[in-house]
Amino acid sequence: MKHTLSKKQYVQLAIDQFCRVINQVPFISDTEIQTNDHQSSSKSPDFSVYTHIQQRGETIKFNIEVKSSGEKRFARAFADLVAMQNAKSNWVFMAPYISAETGEFLKAQNLNFMDLSGNCYISAWYLFISVSGQPNQYIERRDKKAYFSKSSSGASSVIRTMLSTPTKWWQVKELAEKSGKAMGTVSNVKSYLLEHDWLEENNGKFRASHIKDLLQAWAKDYHLKDSLSYQFYSLDPIPEIEKMVAQWSNSHEGAAQLSSISAGARYAPVVRYTKAHLYVQPQYLAEIRRDLNLQEVESGGNVMITIPHDQTPYIDTRIINGDPIVSPVQAILDLLGESSRGEEAAEAIIYKEFGDQ
Repeated sequence: MKHTLSKKQYVQLAIDQFCRVINQVPFISDTEIQTNDHQSSSKSPDFSVYTHIQQRGETIKFNIEVKSSGEKRFARAFADLVAMQNAKSNWVFMAPYISAETGEFLKAQNLNFMDLSGNCYISAWYLFISVSGQPNQYIERRDKKAYFSKSSSGASSVIRTMLSTPTKWWQVKELAEKSGKAMGTVSNVKSYLLEHDWLEENNGKFRASHIKDLLQAWAKDYHLKDSLSYQFYSLDPIPEIEKMVAQWSNSHEGAAQLSSISAGARYAPVVRYTKAHLYVQPQYLAEIRRDLNLQEVESGGNVMITIPHDQTPYIDTRIINGDPIVSPVQAILDLLGESSRGEEAAEAIIYKEFGDQ
């Protein structure tokens, strides 16, 4: 159960916990606390701690910002706040619980953090404190729903629909109608994306943000479950194979779609490749194999056929120069699961399709 406390109570817990940790450092002789009621400036910290260093006659000042949640969006707002400050003090982000993802983000920004159970990362001058593994005392973490796994077709449809028009501002009802999913599913996905700072809101509407981070996180979960794939060999060169795939797909109601590096070469050609990749509906596997004269092999093939786990890889498919290809999102997910130069190709598509979002 999540504890519901007032801002004042969270601040007092943060003061107690921060001082408890900092006072364990042997060469710190004393600490002084200065609280702030935010009446003077919205940019002021919730409280400041002055730590006195034995034998050096020096003081390290920490400015602490306290939030009731350690969601990444609050950490990003904290980073923006610190970036606007000119004072040579050390800022610390505090919340009841700070996830590993949020912690890594703050470390990358060279920012300090601590949760209300004492887990922390503090680096200030010659003072360094890192504590992990302390059980959280203030919230019971709910099991994370696997929104990004292959089995979460509802969430996948919602996110893919948003990313098909990445600059569009949505409302829950409109997105539910467009994606064909229930409003409850859309609301849950919205909350999840907002929690991880992959969504921005404005005047009651929302759209995807930090899309590169979103896609990279999605790919990690997406590839935890292996795909059902088959490797084949053809005597024809890759361009001719892909041309035949396009012709075959056009006569079979789009049953085959170029994917992975084959799709990436249509969106943003940055790497060479020696194997054609495509999705094929399972009921057509034997037929396309026969029609294209493909010989199944265990290794060394030049055609990789993947059977889609559901219909989501076929959302927002495109036709480029007559070739049927998966959506930019699916191509990126495919490429981020490749071991060779997939990441480079995925980066090129992300930049071309989503820019700096």
